[in-house]
Amino acid sequence: MQKQGKGRFLIIAAALIILSSLLPCPEGLTRAGMQSFGIILASIVLWVTETMNMAVTGIFMATLLVFMKILTPGDMFKGFGGSVFFFMVGTMSITTAMASTTIPTRIAGLIMTWAKKSPRKLVVGFAVGTALLSSIMSNIPTCALFASLGLAVLKANGDPKPGTSNLGKCLMIAIPAASVVGGYMTPAGGPTNIIAMNTLAAMDRPVTFLKWMIQGYPIGLLVTVLVALWITFVHKPENISDDAMKIAEKMVHGAGPLDNREKKALAVIAAMFVAWIASSWIPVLNTTCVALMGTCLFMFPGIEVLTWEEYSQKGGWDATFMVGSVGALADATLVTGAAKWLITVTLGGAANWSPFAVFLLISFLVCIIHILIPSGPAVAGLAVVPIVELAVLAGINPAGAAILVSFWSAVTFVLPTDAVPMFTYKFKYYKFSDMVKTGVPASVVIAVLVAILIPAACSLLGC
Repeated sequence: MQKQGKGRFLIIAAALIILSSLLPCPEGLTRAGMQSFGIILASIVLWVTETMNMAVTGIFMATLLVFMKILTPGDMFKGFGGSVFFFMVGTMSITTAMASTTIPTRIAGLIMTWAKKSPRKLVVGFAVGTALLSSIMSNIPTCALFASLGLAVLKANGDPKPGTSNLGKCLMIAIPAASVVGGYMTPAGGPTNIIAMNTLAAMDRPVTFLKWMIQGYPIGLLVTVLVALWITFVHKPENISDDAMKIAEKMVHGAGPLDNREKKALAVIAAMFVAWIASSWIPVLNTTCVALMGTCLFMFPGIEVLTWEEYSQKGGWDATFMVGSVGALADATLVTGAAKWLITVTLGGAANWSPFAVFLLISFLVCIIHILIPSGPAVAGLAVVPIVELAVLAGINPAGAAILVSFWSAVTFVLPTDAVPMFTYKFKYYKFSDMVKTGVPASVVIAVLVAILIPAACSLLGC
């Protein structure tokens, strides 16, 4: 982006903050609450336009909360450096460790062997593999890994020119879609889940790691398969060649047996998951502390799956600091009463609707917000607290509402403007219109589906 263009967005962001300090406050909204909205909107403008590094934007805006006396320094640091931030710090190690092994390649090879020459099965298999790996890894690295493997398959399948291969179109749309759905399936899959969990914990309605997994995996896998099948129905993929199948054989057998480092990586990850599940009964096994302990174990003498240098260079600190700032911004809307005011004014009437109607409203509303604001943590930070407030007003299950918000904060199917689908869009195998063609109908159907399944699952699990 040109410097002149960046300057324009800085001016827009500054104007939003200044106007929030000068314009009359609507009835029931405090000046501090209005200023917190101004800072959130300014942050979104800068994040979406990539005017500055996302971490720099987040740190600046969080600090501004203190200078404008919206939060005290203690409250700001508490919101910024809360468990969401440190959970991200801990789970970055899983992403970094897995990306440095042959495990993703082996998974892709097994998928191709299973698919044989069926292009539809290949797309569905790649989508399911991506979703499963994304449930324990960050979305973008998972998408990048499977997209690179998909490109290798396409090259072996005749190296079609980008835009001419329907198989390429299907893979490059399905992989990021599966990656974001996988990010919802466990708390370790993404920061939006921890934002939702922390909000519920603050209301004394905690959802354990195990309960989240039990509802997350079946719903996430169902959504993944349905979306992948729909993509192959709309963009019918061409057949798979013998050369591409040879690539699959090399992926599975060419890597040889797992080496000691890869075995150690899997052992540490397995230990972390066992501890996370056990935290449902053993409170001392705090999920964030387990993530941090696992990070240290990766680097222990005798294990040494990662070095500190690898972790610090490849860990994705930009996203982590952005998540921290979102925590501070969300706390500001809570402390100032802005979140409660927003939900009362805009959605207060929905409190008298039937539970299904409220969940359906939440599902479509957050889905649309994510299309307009292509940043999952920003959407969660903006929406989780007000939507949970709505759930309380409506007398419906807050856990179902929070997890529904988390789902759509992570997931987007309509436009490649979010960072995850943008990664594959740059390869030019599909156009905006191609994703819209599959994404709009898929979003409508999935919005209704999850509005039914997620609250029902939460009720059955006693969340």
